[in-house]
Amino acid sequence: QQEPPRVTTLFAMRAAVTTRVVRAPTPGFPAPTRIRRPRVLRLASTRLASASSTADPASALGVEYPASAPGEGVRGRGLFHTGDAPDVPVVRTPIDVTLCVPELVGPDAPAECADGVRAMYKAWSASLDVDVPEPIVDFLCHAECPKDLRMAAALMWARRHVPRWRAYAEDVMPASYTSLYLATDEELEALQDENVRRMAMGSKANYAAGWEMIKTQHPTVADAIDGAPGDDRSVDDQSTQEEFDWARATAHTRAMSGKVAGGPCAFIVPGVDLANHSFAPNCHYGVSPDGGSFQLTWDTTATRETPKGPPPPERDDEVLICYGARMPNALLMLHYGFMDPENPNEQLPMECMIPGAGKIRAKTVSAAGRAFAEEGDTKAEWAARQMMQMANPVDDSADKAADLACVGAMRDAADAKLASFPTTAEEDEATLSAGGLGERMGMCVEYRLSVKRNVEAFRRFLAKMEEVVE
Repeated sequence: QQEPPRVTTLFAMRAAVTTRVVRAPTPGFPAPTRIRRPRVLRLASTRLASASSTADPASALGVEYPASAPGEGVRGRGLFHTGDAPDVPVVRTPIDVTLCVPELVGPDAPAECADGVRAMYKAWSASLDVDVPEPIVDFLCHAECPKDLRMAAALMWARRHVPRWRAYAEDVMPASYTSLYLATDEELEALQDENVRRMAMGSKANYAAGWEMIKTQHPTVADAIDGAPGDDRSVDDQSTQEEFDWARATAHTRAMSGKVAGGPCAFIVPGVDLANHSFAPNCHYGVSPDGGSFQLTWDTTATRETPKGPPPPERDDEVLICYGARMPNALLMLHYGFMDPENPNEQLPMECMIPGAGKIRAKTVSAAGRAFAEEGDTKAEWAARQMMQMANPVDDSADKAADLACVGAMRDAADAKLASFPTTAEEDEATLSAGGLGERMGMCVEYRLSVKRNVEAFRRFLAKMEEVVE
């Protein structure tokens, strides 16, 4: 039997949170960065999670880890490769234990996809020893409401009525989430970003109304989640807004895409949902070719002739997927509850660049960027790339004096941006170093610090342009 990775293997889990710093990557492959995401502490074990164990909720659902094991690493909990051949599935979960909803509903939705999803839930009678109520299945497959709301209803029902799903939800999934739309007013104020605060407030109001909508517009679904109509459940046994909020947050943070009968669907997949995020992923996921399982597989696109993509897996490599290749930190925080200070999708504040947009010469910007590349100042080089998108490509359209005037105007704008924050970057660093912040509050402070550091990098870039302008 393949020896487990040299990481702390995880089983019985209880919710906790932390911030981790991701270390050096494979040469030539983009570095993972410090991110904030929920962490779950589990009891140590030396067994692979795929081993037969009634204590393991994933195994009870038929989850297999042919080339990985759950473990604890620099990102917190996650999946780690055993070093097997890259064509060995990393994780394999039976399709007939997953939660699934079609992405497309309504008159134009493909009937074959909905029929395929219905067949998956019908199979639960054999795979999970339960019959999914017809109102639940109809709602999941046909209700014209957002897929995450339908997925939340599926998870609420499964957690209440399917013992093996209840065990997985309570022992493996986080008890709470740091998603920004769940933030308090104080936490949102700590962002020091009015646009992101408003976005989170709008999402919060929209999501809060979801459970009330189900109860009023789909009462048979609410009854099915609570239990059979006419039973003797007390008010305390009835589903709550808190349960719905947890289920919808789980849908946001753990759902992934796949296809059923050629139609796009959203899935929550036990085992596979432990994979962490990176903008440089090393794995793919989806329904297996035979349709019998949902699999996580190593990305084998890299070859000696075309060395793109991740290298072959080695023992202890963390298994990584991408939650959204184009997501800026605002959306990562909103939906997933973490941020990446080195997120390639971040943008400098537009008001800092506007004074030079279409005016400053591209050759001046490029010269400053090359200088930073030689010096190893990656953040200032990033600022140069941002400005290059707005520079004037016609080199003879201006002169040194015009470029210097643009630099001065942009410096004034950058100074004004930094002065507009209630706290300085140094004060934010001290706040983070002092500790005592909750996970979400810490994320908010780190976000505002990253914005300030980006503007400071832009100021270094402006200073360099003054040196290199011709």
